[in-house]
Amino acid sequence: MNEDEALACHAHGQAHQAEGKHDEALRDFERASAFFEHHDTRSPDLANILGDQADSLLELCRYSEAERLARRAVAILGPIQDLLDAETRGVLMPRAYGLHGRALRELGRYEEAEGPLKAAIHEAEQAFGHEHPQVANELNNYGILCKYWGKFEEGERTYRRASGILEAEFGKDSLETATLYHNLGGLEHARGDYLKGEPLGRKAYEIRRAALGDEHLATLADAVAWGGLLDGLERYVESIPIYRRALAVYEEHFGHDHFEVAATLNNLGLAYASQGHVEEGRAQLERCLAIKRKLFSDDHPEVKLTRENLSSL
Repeated sequence: MNEDEALACHAHGQAHQAEGKHDEALRDFERASAFFEHHDTRSPDLANILGDQADSLLELCRYSEAERLARRAVAILGPIQDLLDAETRGVLMPRAYGLHGRALRELGRYEEAEGPLKAAIHEAEQAFGHEHPQVANELNNYGILCKYWGKFEEGERTYRRASGILEAEFGKDSLETATLYHNLGGLEHARGDYLKGEPLGRKAYEIRRAALGDEHLATLADAVAWGGLLDGLERYVESIPIYRRALAVYEEHFGHDHFEVAATLNNLGLAYASQGHVEEGRAQLERCLAIKRKLFSDDHPEVKLTRENLSSL
């Protein structure tokens, strides 16, 4: 394989990635990266390929592998970032930092994730200005960390800034802005303010459903998040059918051991238990815990959460 063939292989992998075929994409990325590993381990092309590998690994919930490759991409780019032209740096640096921060966040390593996610924001601002959609994307990633970490006020400020950028660029009812409504609703769920969060979650779902249809994975993700807010308002008759429908689609698309399956089982189990169907709820939560133990260490916040939910039954 020569360099042109390696780059073509990388492009082929990106096409698979765009279609959601992450296993196929990883095979292409691994072949492409092998060329540069042999010929030039300091190449920005190698860093870019490693970033794409990390992105697909995150989608497949292979978080430790994603963290390792994203960290490597940052390590390659760091010493040469000032040698890159402005356009290349603007593409590669925010993404590499953002992927590393996201992987650390998913592993529950919140303090370590803060630095890369803030660096991604800074690099995007330097490359594109403070009001660019790419900056909003990096702000959103940091806002998610704040929610997980319990820094709710900082998370809300971050989300609101991102939302303002996207509303100005795309409009209040755009798919891009729906992502921020989803996350703002999730922040209110974490705070326990379900009444404030429910309209936000519903708006995200309605925008996505109108644009993409009922069975699209992004629509279902919004529906499940909205369902969590409905649960907080004890509207289980509305939320349980949402979870059942999402679970069927997720299992068919992702398989039985994906994080989205586990998260939906968690919500479904708690909804059943809240209606008095304790054993049915316990069965869903036990299955959720088994999946999370495959994905995370025993001290990960997600594993602890489901253990606590089981204990509460």
